[in-house]
Amino acid sequence: MIGFKILTKDGLKGPYQKSSIIKAITSAQIPLQARLLDLETGKYLSAAELVGEQVDARKPAEKSAPTDNSNELRLDEETGSRD
Repeated sequence: MIGFKILTKDGLKGPYQKSSIIKAITSAQIPLQARLLDLETGKYLSAAELVGEQVDARKPAEKSAPTDNSNELRLDEETGSRD
């Protein structure tokens, strides 16, 4: 087996054996979002893909509009005046 390289902010690090990468992922030394270069195929994959996990794609919380009976201040639109 050829192995993988890990993409870091300082460039590619490695090569490492697949078993070493999996051990580092499962022991939280490598985050699931880490990008890995498969030296056999030349393609990048995430650490999560390598171990068969899915990374949560967190969406920003949606802001709900206040109801008419709330006591919240509501600005419908900006008028441009600074009075």
